[in-house]
Amino acid sequence: MLVCIGFVLFSSSCASTPSSSFYTLQAVPSSTQPVWSTPGLRPLAIGVGPVTVADYLNRPQIITRTGPNELALAEFERWAGPLPDNLKRVLAENLATLLNTDRIAVYPWESTAQVEYQVKLDVQQFDGTLGGTAQLVAWWTVYSKDDDQLLLSKKSSLNATAAGSTYQSLVVAENQLLTDLSREIANAVKTLAETRPASPTTGQRILE
Repeated sequence: MLVCIGFVLFSSSCASTPSSSFYTLQAVPSSTQPVWSTPGLRPLAIGVGPVTVADYLNRPQIITRTGPNELALAEFERWAGPLPDNLKRVLAENLATLLNTDRIAVYPWESTAQVEYQVKLDVQQFDGTLGGTAQLVAWWTVYSKDDDQLLLSKKSSLNATAAGSTYQSLVVAENQLLTDLSREIANAVKTLAETRPASPTTGQRILE
């Protein structure tokens, strides 16, 4: 699948200062084949978030690995916005497409929102080596909102090979990792919905 990564170049007013590149993750195309399709039935209501990241990732610079225990911050290669928000937005859009639903709530949502399944994500690793491999390690959980019950908790460790040695190639690989994780979560929610249909309740408290 071809994934387009948006990035914008801004020129510095000082000729001696390198220009910065800004990157953002992108959702799967709306034409992507869903994993869940139930003609005649109401679409699932999914709540996405909170999404948290490890402290070392909660910064604008893109992180690369330069050794087994060494990280590098790319001062002029940056995310276009906070990484947790970027991850949450794209995960929500991906689940909407993969689960064939427009009933998506992004944390924090209104107290009146009707959510059947809540997906929480904690990203522990999201980096890679230039010209090498991108890695995503994350714990994710699915809750049933009708009774705040934990339905599933899983740790996913994913890898993708960067097509080139540039930061753009690394971000493309990282984008593929998020797509793969989104598909894994969507399939899990599909299985839960088939084996344990949820009943939406208005005004449930939000899990912290």
